[in-house]
Amino acid sequence: MDSGSAVDSKPTEAKSTLEPGGSQGDTAPARGQWTNKTEFVLSCISLSVGLGNVWRFPYLAYTYGGGAFLIPYICVLFLVGKPMYFMEIAFGQYHAEGPVKIWKRVVPIAKGIGIAQVLICLFIAIYYIIIMAWTMYYFWATLIAAFKGEDVPWANFCQSEWAHTPSCITPKNLGRQDESELATVIPTVIFTNISTDSNLRRESGAQQYFDRAVLMKYDQGQTYKYNLNNMGSVNLPLLACVAGSWLIVFISLVKGVKSSGKAVYVTATMPFVVLFILLGRGASLPNALEGIKYFIVPNFERLLDIQTWKAAAEQMFYSLAVAFGSLTMLGSYNSFNNNCYQDGIIVSVLDTLTSVTAGLAMFSVLGYLAGQQDVGVENVVASGPGLAFVTFPEALSQMPIPHLWAILFFIMLFTLGVGTQIGLMESVITFVCDRFPQLRKRRPLTVTVIVGLCFLTGLPFITQVINCVPKGMSGEKILDIMIPFGKI
Repeated sequence: MDSGSAVDSKPTEAKSTLEPGGSQGDTAPARGQWTNKTEFVLSCISLSVGLGNVWRFPYLAYTYGGGAFLIPYICVLFLVGKPMYFMEIAFGQYHAEGPVKIWKRVVPIAKGIGIAQVLICLFIAIYYIIIMAWTMYYFWATLIAAFKGEDVPWANFCQSEWAHTPSCITPKNLGRQDESELATVIPTVIFTNISTDSNLRRESGAQQYFDRAVLMKYDQGQTYKYNLNNMGSVNLPLLACVAGSWLIVFISLVKGVKSSGKAVYVTATMPFVVLFILLGRGASLPNALEGIKYFIVPNFERLLDIQTWKAAAEQMFYSLAVAFGSLTMLGSYNSFNNNCYQDGIIVSVLDTLTSVTAGLAMFSVLGYLAGQQDVGVENVVASGPGLAFVTFPEALSQMPIPHLWAILFFIMLFTLGVGTQIGLMESVITFVCDRFPQLRKRRPLTVTVIVGLCFLTGLPFITQVINCVPKGMSGEKILDIMIPFGKI
């Protein structure tokens, strides 16, 4: 039939007319494609399911009404998230180009949107790798301690020569009578520049381990904080972890979708395996149910607060990674006739289920920690790095076989980070290769140069000034200078 012929010819016609650079399309190296549909779906999962699902969503749900938070989140997901997710994948799949060229072709005046998306991916990638390096540091420190037959490094850090002993306390030695003090200790991520003994802020051993052993914000046993005029020295252990993290990302990207498509079999599946193991272990702990109640019991009054809906919308955008251009890039390596609508439904639903599962796992362990300290769960709840690198390790240190659970936890965080980092960096590399198609033949060299520049750009984040900015600037961390350009 004529109609059938017209439909069959459309993919060929679209590809010939949409070839980048006009006649140059005949001589430029061909773009790669996913080996199979599974690689594309897993790549989307790796990009969307990231650190924010583990440490941001549970805290937001707890803060904005518990189970009631799911109502605005699901509403925004269905009304905005899923349509945008499908649109971005379809955009890339139809045009077989990165976001910059697509915007230039569809709405020439809006070409800057595509450029902005690539720059946001670049900004995020530069500091995102630093967080991955923190997880790698914890992994190796825990593994080495296990081989030596020692406790996890942060368990007894108050006895370390690197600790500031006058302000360091071990939360497990406190009880109900010290709850007012404990509330200022466990998830603390804020510090004071005042160094007089009468004004010292009490900090947990896990907190001091994060700041003094991992970040090396302070010299050995001191309280002096560095600033941008005196950035201190480069943190050599973290430098090695950053280099190792970039090496793993480089290996995953060096051959384009042929190599990243294989890497996602690990980065998209490993976190789920570990997450369910942690959920099973957390649910079996004493007082776990009390923690889960804080996460799921609804407070419908919060639905009348506009901030609840704002938080739900923000989390949806960050979690699904819509409007960043990375989904358009991933879709551009699909075959023209791929059912991207079905893919979008699968990934968006799976992302939401992952956030809920992570919340159950996190709060079950936080409930256990609160029971161990004989305090309320609200005293141990934290968000962001405070949850992943202070509160949760403190809870793991009080479990039987803490090394095993800590290693699994940081493996999960690292693989989540690698999956997202691959998607972010591929967006940047795709932009460069689409702009200069001849570089596709020199993909390894192109990736080496881009990864090398990103590595050098991130070096200030592993100096001792990492958590200091000049007086008057918002925030305490030098990371805050870049985070507004693209949040986790």
